[in-house]
Amino acid sequence: MSKFEYNAEYEIRASVKMIYPYIATPQGLEEWFADKVEVLENKFLNIHWDNEQHFAKIVSQRNNSLIRYKFIDSIEEAKTRKRGKRADNNFLELKLNYSELTDTTYLLITDYSEMNDEEVLEELWDGLVETLREKLGA
Repeated sequence: MSKFEYNAEYEIRASVKMIYPYIATPQGLEEWFADKVEVLENKFLNIHWDNEQHFAKIVSQRNNSLIRYKFIDSIEEAKTRKRGKRADNNFLELKLNYSELTDTTYLLITDYSEMNDEEVLEELWDGLVETLREKLGA
């Protein structure tokens, strides 16, 4: 099945330092994104939503700026994959950009997966980000 990359940008009237814990910590993600997030080991997470478990690895992280989660079938698969062999894994990248001109932070979302219905993805992310805004009071 082919993959689709969905990109969206949301304005959030809150500081980067206030938003970042919501996108980069298990407790923060549980506030708006997932039902439950468990830290398994060394950057591996078990993310629960819609009564399903999704294993992910944090593959890129810059404090107060960006986090990328790569979704994997199992932790064992990720550990045994040989370097250089790239799998076409689903991923989610959450990036924060601050505009001094408008004094606004923007959340940039890249959702790479089999889901190719842009309308459904837009509704999903609009709802999730609205929940995030409510939690932030933004």
